[in-house]
Amino acid sequence: MAVGLGPGGRARHFGRVDLRAPRAAPNERAEAPPRPKDKPSLLLSVNRGMLSIELDQPFALGPVLVDKLALALPNVRFPVDLSGGVTRLRHKRGALTQLALSMGLHDLAGFVAPRLRGILGEAAPDVGFVSSPWGASVGLRLGSAALAFDVVVVPTDRDVRLVPERARGVNLGAPPHVLAVRALAEACRPLGRVVGSAVVLHDIVAAVVRHVLPAAGARAPAVEGTRWDAVSADADRLSLQIAVTGAPAALPAEAIRAIEQADIALDADDAAVAGNLDEARRRYLLALERAPRHPEITTRIAWIDAIAEARTEAALSTLVDAMPAVDAGLLGGRLLAAIGDDDGAIAAFSSAAHNEPFAPLAALAWLEVAKLATDTKQRLDAIDQAIVRSPALEEARWMRLTARLDLGDGTGARADAEHLEAAARGPEARYRVWMRAAEAFFHRGYVPEARSLFERALRYAPESAAASLGLARALRAAGDGRRSLDLLARASAILSRKGQTLPEVEIELARGLVEHASDRPAAIARVRTILPGQTLTPEARLLEGRWRAELGDLAGASLAFARLREAIEAAFPQDTDRAAALAAMLVEAADVEENARGDLRAAQRHLGVALRLRPRDRAVNVAFRRVSTELGRAVPLMPQREDTRPHEHEDDEEPRAHTRRSPTPVPPSEPVSSGETQAHDEDDEALVDQLTERLRGNPDDHEIARRLAAALGRLGRDMDLLALVSTRIEDGTPEIVQEFWPIRQHVLLRLAATARAEGRASEAELYEQMSAETLP
Repeated sequence: MAVGLGPGGRARHFGRVDLRAPRAAPNERAEAPPRPKDKPSLLLSVNRGMLSIELDQPFALGPVLVDKLALALPNVRFPVDLSGGVTRLRHKRGALTQLALSMGLHDLAGFVAPRLRGILGEAAPDVGFVSSPWGASVGLRLGSAALAFDVVVVPTDRDVRLVPERARGVNLGAPPHVLAVRALAEACRPLGRVVGSAVVLHDIVAAVVRHVLPAAGARAPAVEGTRWDAVSADADRLSLQIAVTGAPAALPAEAIRAIEQADIALDADDAAVAGNLDEARRRYLLALERAPRHPEITTRIAWIDAIAEARTEAALSTLVDAMPAVDAGLLGGRLLAAIGDDDGAIAAFSSAAHNEPFAPLAALAWLEVAKLATDTKQRLDAIDQAIVRSPALEEARWMRLTARLDLGDGTGARADAEHLEAAARGPEARYRVWMRAAEAFFHRGYVPEARSLFERALRYAPESAAASLGLARALRAAGDGRRSLDLLARASAILSRKGQTLPEVEIELARGLVEHASDRPAAIARVRTILPGQTLTPEARLLEGRWRAELGDLAGASLAFARLREAIEAAFPQDTDRAAALAAMLVEAADVEENARGDLRAAQRHLGVALRLRPRDRAVNVAFRRVSTELGRAVPLMPQREDTRPHEHEDDEEPRAHTRRSPTPVPPSEPVSSGETQAHDEDDEALVDQLTERLRGNPDDHEIARRLAAALGRLGRDMDLLALVSTRIEDGTPEIVQEFWPIRQHVLLRLAATARAEGRASEAELYEQMSAETLP
């Protein structure tokens, strides 16, 4: 029982009392517990004949709440004058007898979030905590990247060690365990010190009392002999208190395991946190020799290989040595998806999502399931699960919107768009929501709905050229071409006032001028404003060439198509859909060159680049072979002189591979007829003319074709030779194909070497690709 000293030193049993303030009258109503103050306040108490100084109410140190703090004054003897209260005794040095700390998880999340900028991205992430018997589970999310890990709180004497375990995540640029340690270190600065994979809070007992008691005007007590007891947790709070006497509290099994694992992987964790992942991997392997099949160490090695992306098989091999891949959560799903095992990846991601306490990460795991699912119902179920776990996750809403549109559920998609608008803050954010939704509706054929959504976007940004462009496209698709043209002109005027240009606006306005005003010259002027190097440059050059050809300006059209080919070669696409669209443009350009201008060589060049874009496209292959065959029949009728260049456009200054060079002999394996010995003494140019005429008269004369090939080879006319042998291979019997195939391969390699030596790398790649084909 606490005993207070009344007047004259007589004992009165009234419990604990603050001698600085009068006591409340007995009939006064009890007040609510006081809230923590900015400055701590103390009171005196007597317990078992000893004076003590105590904290009279909780005091906040950042996110940490000091619930209890008491120190005994063993050197103060009775009788003693207590009229001055704490102020009279504050200079006395006492001994710490009680310290209890607690942290509200919600307050802790708000405190550490600004400190974690740079962990997942430049902005502060969303942070969440979930308590556990041994500490807490921590989650961070920023956009489509999320990280989660468990923190095991291990009290040791007056220090506290925080050990991260089971780090996992999606869309991360570094191993999750490394990011977890960095996040812990940032959250605990300046008190935390990284040791291996743990963050050690050194002598927290002394740090707390040295901050609280001097701030209250008292002297900090001695803390020798104190130690932390085990951590305790409830739904939304972690608590920790010291023990002065008695045996140390027993650590839970999770804490013991965390300490052992941290000691085993200490050197490897140091290298990993320092950024030296290759050295960390080597040290983790050494640690794995001491602790074979250790699941945590195995997982860290596999994450290092998975982040490297080129070592997927190594990561999977390491992982399955310790556990089945489908049981490895997000890591197992990522690796199984990388090797093409979609069913296994779906099982791994689904299991991880079900077991994940951090809702945003669980939702992102469900989205990974949705991306892999081929069944529409399974895909929608996964997206719905993601939205249930994290309703504020925008990516899930957008994915469900597009999925509903693909299924024809425009009403449901509109509901998702309205939910996204309601969650957006500010006119700029709502404008972006409606623009993105309108584009999604428009590209899937929902023209009336897209028109309405573009109009809603214009409400938030009436001067938006992009919204005007979208609405104009929707109106044109709906058949209102005149109003569409007016909107495009307005969008162009808005951009002109701002000193800007938007290629999409110029192209759409040019199309409107052609379709509704039949003004091709003005349309050509519009697309010519789109400069080289932009994304829509190929579309602009194609439209220019098409409209020039329709006006009868075939030379200008040919020049535009040559610029189209150059634009594609300068920025070769990796996306298959974009490659298909560009290949279709080149096929159209080749058709104009062949049928309108009769320039087979220019058509062949366009089709050659299209073939590089779509090497397995049957239509492109057939067109290329057909043009090459026709060229083989036509070109030998016009022998090339040393100073002669084939007709090309003004902008095309590349030297041609078929201009005359030093004579190139036919490969040694080429059979030579007895009559050809006499032909070597003749003028090869005249011989080519003669043999060409004879071959035209009798295309099936194989002997003439062989002699013509030999003459072309001696002249170095490789392009003509390639056209000839391609024709023979295309139309010949298996025996003829067997005979001419080696000649084709040799001449392709010579053309590739010449093109590369002259700086035409893209053309050289085409020849090398053709030479790699196998015998049909």
